[in-house]
Amino acid sequence: MFSFMKKYIKHIISGLVIVIALFTISYNYYMQQQYAEELVRFHVIANSNTIEDQTLKLRVRDAVVSEMKERFASVSTKEEALVVTEKSLNEVKEIAKEQIAMAGKDYDVQLTLGDYRFPTKTYGDITLPAGQYQALRVVIGEGSGRNWWCVLFPPLCFVDGVQTVEEGQQKGVKVFEKDDVEYRIRALEMFK
Repeated sequence: MFSFMKKYIKHIISGLVIVIALFTISYNYYMQQQYAEELVRFHVIANSNTIEDQTLKLRVRDAVVSEMKERFASVSTKEEALVVTEKSLNEVKEIAKEQIAMAGKDYDVQLTLGDYRFPTKTYGDITLPAGQYQALRVVIGEGSGRNWWCVLFPPLCFVDGVQTVEEGQQKGVKVFEKDDVEYRIRALEMFK
């Protein structure tokens, strides 16, 4: 009888572990899909891992983010952000080429706007789960170096666009504030 109970308890525990794992996987997938519907990410891949190429990657990043910050000043939806990004592709490519030339390199630059797989990434108080996201990707030269990524929309790449939330403030974690409207992600409040 005791061995039957022991076996029964093992089956119950195994079942609970499976249910919890399935719930966690389902929840993570759901959250990733929710984020993917709202975000446009930005990805810059360096030519190589040399110090020069990694520095160049950051110069390209800074120049592009600076340009896109101005263009995104009046953008309030992902759809608008995608339109602005598509219209800006030629200018962004020229900005990247200019930075590459200023560094004395003659690397090619490839820009694409598409769906890409991203790992889990944390931006301040916000953690984005791994998954497929629409992104503007800039590949410098061979594109075999370490990369850099952020969220182009909402503007988490733009350092002064990120706001912190004090304990006890309104529900949800504030992502950014524009035109006196606060954008929050309520689901993140559960993890605080």
